[in-house]
Amino acid sequence: MRVLVAWLSLLCCALALADSPDDFAFGMLLQPDGPQALVRVDLPAAVHTGVRRPDLGDLRVFNAAGEAVPHAWLPQPPAARARPALLPLPHFALRGEAAAGVEGVEVRIERQGGRAVVRMDERAPAPARATLLGYLVDASAVEQPLQGFALELSPAVDELVTRVRVEASDDLARWTTLVSEAPVLRLAAGGQRLEQLRIAFAPRRAKYFRLSWAAAAPALPLLALAGEPAAAVLEAPRQWQQVAGSAVQEQPGSYRFDLGGQFPADRLRLLLPQPNSVAAVELLSRSRAGDAWRRVTTATVYRLGAAGQEVVNPDLAIAVNSDRHWLLRVDQRGGGLGSGVPELAAGWLPQGLIFAARGPAPFQLAFGSSSARPGAYPITTLVPGYRMTDDGQPVADAAAAAGLEIGRATTAAVHLLAGERATRPATDWRRWGLWASLLAGVALLGWMAWRLVRQLARAPQDGPGAGPAG
Repeated sequence: MRVLVAWLSLLCCALALADSPDDFAFGMLLQPDGPQALVRVDLPAAVHTGVRRPDLGDLRVFNAAGEAVPHAWLPQPPAARARPALLPLPHFALRGEAAAGVEGVEVRIERQGGRAVVRMDERAPAPARATLLGYLVDASAVEQPLQGFALELSPAVDELVTRVRVEASDDLARWTTLVSEAPVLRLAAGGQRLEQLRIAFAPRRAKYFRLSWAAAAPALPLLALAGEPAAAVLEAPRQWQQVAGSAVQEQPGSYRFDLGGQFPADRLRLLLPQPNSVAAVELLSRSRAGDAWRRVTTATVYRLGAAGQEVVNPDLAIAVNSDRHWLLRVDQRGGGLGSGVPELAAGWLPQGLIFAARGPAPFQLAFGSSSARPGAYPITTLVPGYRMTDDGQPVADAAAAAGLEIGRATTAAVHLLAGERATRPATDWRRWGLWASLLAGVALLGWMAWRLVRQLARAPQDGPGAGPAG
């Protein structure tokens, strides 16, 4: 039994063996900017050229004693949205017969000396006898879609409750309703004022908007009006890896690209060799050279205009793709891309990592291993009370960890650790040792069982009643 316990102890020790820097091909020193317990670092492009796993599972953080310290991956923050400033817009009162409503008022806008002049239907009643039916808003100079209006009422208006309809048009003849009954109110009581002077609707680009209300509803005494542009998505800064292509001789119009690493790209950029080029293209990718190609996207790419005044197609948005090898197929109608070879650039959001600054400095990233397995904690485990701020910075909830601040670290140049030896497929002696230990333990248990059976078989012959047969 003591032998069996010894075998099991050896087995547990083997299972407890931790990674060391010598298990990885490359290293990169980290320099924290302060004594914080938790430190953040954004992975540079060099890490993606050295790792063997697209999920970055073969990456560790070690202290100066060679001990692995806990680390976790930061989730990518949501796309930021910018809210442009309000745009004052010219508006014109629509007056006419109350029974006919705004639909009975024919309007046209003429441009005179840079100013907009509204021409009403000549059959409309005189202004003195006309009823205020609504307002016409001129948004023809606004390039971006609008998602609402901010209204300004006369200060003399203290009590107003009404509902407003908003319509859009590009020709003043055909109107589309955006919102049918938007509440607008201003109430005053006891020196306090309650206001609802914003009308929201789905983002819409239109030259003209029309505001109106039911005939029985109070008219809107509008002093000024401003348009609210739709919030624009801000593209986060990306890292880029750009490589030149090579023509595939046996396939005209096809070009291959090797990015040299596993970059989690979500944007692609094609740089065409000649100006005034337009082509329909297909992009495919694969992880290894022997794999089958998989289609990623199709697009029309262009580079038009003279030098210094060129217009190119926007970056191609794709699902996150870490494949290293890419293939471009160009539709040969129209001559393809002409002479020269295109270049491909892959863009990705930098991956943030947080580690616990445990043990002696300096710390280092170690990466690139054919045998390492993922060792990261969930971010909610490593960072007490984890949450993300609006600007994408991780913080710990004050109730969970008062005063806990997350520092920053800069990276140094890549240095060699085990080199190619760590990335070569090698015999997993540790695994074979564990299996040998298990098999030896099973053999030991079998031998002990066999001895026990033999002892039990001899017991009746050696008992008190045993003797020679007479």
